[in-house]
Amino acid sequence: MGNRKNGKSKVENWKSYIKLCSVPDVGSITAMRLLEAFGSPEGVFAAPREKLLEVPRIGAKLADAISDARQNSDCEKIFARMEELGAKYVHYKDPRYPRTLLPLADKPVGFYCIGECDFNAPCIAIVGSRRCSIYGQTVARKFAATFARAGFVVVSGMARGIDTYAHLGALEAGGKTVAVLGCGADVVYPPENLQLYERIKQSGAVISEFKLGARADRQTFPIRNRIVSGMSLATVVVESDVQGGSMITARLAAEQGRDVFAVPGRIDSHASRGCNTLIREGATLAMSADDIIEELRSTGQVEFDFSESQPATFDSQPRSESAEPAKKPTIKLSDDEAAIIKIFDAERVLSADEIAEKSAIPVQKCLALLLMLEIKKVVKKSQNGWILPA
Repeated sequence: MGNRKNGKSKVENWKSYIKLCSVPDVGSITAMRLLEAFGSPEGVFAAPREKLLEVPRIGAKLADAISDARQNSDCEKIFARMEELGAKYVHYKDPRYPRTLLPLADKPVGFYCIGECDFNAPCIAIVGSRRCSIYGQTVARKFAATFARAGFVVVSGMARGIDTYAHLGALEAGGKTVAVLGCGADVVYPPENLQLYERIKQSGAVISEFKLGARADRQTFPIRNRIVSGMSLATVVVESDVQGGSMITARLAAEQGRDVFAVPGRIDSHASRGCNTLIREGATLAMSADDIIEELRSTGQVEFDFSESQPATFDSQPRSESAEPAKKPTIKLSDDEAAIIKIFDAERVLSADEIAEKSAIPVQKCLALLLMLEIKKVVKKSQNGWILPA
């Protein structure tokens, strides 16, 4: 009987992770909290309701949802869809899971994968603006091709602009590339990248922590950025304005202890203001892809032990004195964003758990909203949480 149970665990265990992450309001952080308490998804589902309630941030509503999910067969549709697509689910205890993600507090429990790629091969992320220049397109393509020929996996998000040209450069060089999507792994977004999507599946992998069929929205893109930076040895920002999502990815990379490189551009170009700011704030100026490769090799990054990585001190946010004189644009906030802002006191740092508790918004959703507020420069990330800008 024991052998049968162990055999089933090896084959079927990934299904229980999907089942846990499919429970309403159970995001990566909540799921990891439950897994730490009970050891496995099976342990979570076997736990009595009173034991579930002992886990921090698990209230009666969520405990009931977990109990209900024990008999829920909706996941069978997901499993059938995965078989149809040839998709896999790689969870954090799977040896295929990127080792670079394991130390991260907000690592995904797992992700859906279509295609084949060694996620533990050395990876470099290339990110940048959707509205890129010809210069940006050329640089992204050339850098990606050079990285691919050197044996690196090129990671990006398959968005319009720089992401697209980064993937193309890697593919044209005969290398591997990974697209980390802000929607389900079976959803092509943007739709004009269908041909690129098919090519990536054949010469790399398309991955996503979001359920199959999930549509992209404003919150999902910032959430996926931590995976783009987290699974990579370094993040290269090719073009970005100071408020672009790529600036958030650069900040995440720095906090994760990764190297951040930025391609310089014209000082009068909005497309390069973000990169120039990153360089001023401490990112390494990227003159060529070969320079980046040599930097990683000289510092031993290709064989870096991420279990001992330390957060970088570099701050990717532009200093207030460098901001253009005050045009005060009207910043539109959603109802949830406005509810979060009302919680803050001047000069007080709040953690995600505190914000979730005071706003009655699930932690995972709070994190997505906080990233959006960062992009809008309404809140600022500090070492211990979030704070209102000075």
